[in-house]
Amino acid sequence: MSSRQIILLPRQQAILAQLGENIKLARLRRKFSTKQVAERAGLTRTTLWNIEKGASQVAMGAYCQVLFVLGLAEDFQKVALD
Repeated sequence: MSSRQIILLPRQQAILAQLGENIKLARLRRKFSTKQVAERAGLTRTTLWNIEKGASQVAMGAYCQVLFVLGLAEDFQKVALD
């Protein structure tokens, strides 16, 4: 079974990278370790690391789960709101 490579434009990569950085900063402000967030979200620490780097191969559900753990799930609802 092969997986398809997602090709993003540099602007899209920058947006994901900024999202990952914002998630990382939110985790640090709450003084949560990567292990705590990963366990609470049901993810591996590697997946959390990829999220914090803004990796495009991580499923949207994983991003949503981390935002929920950080108390930011309502922010996810603002995407494409209007």
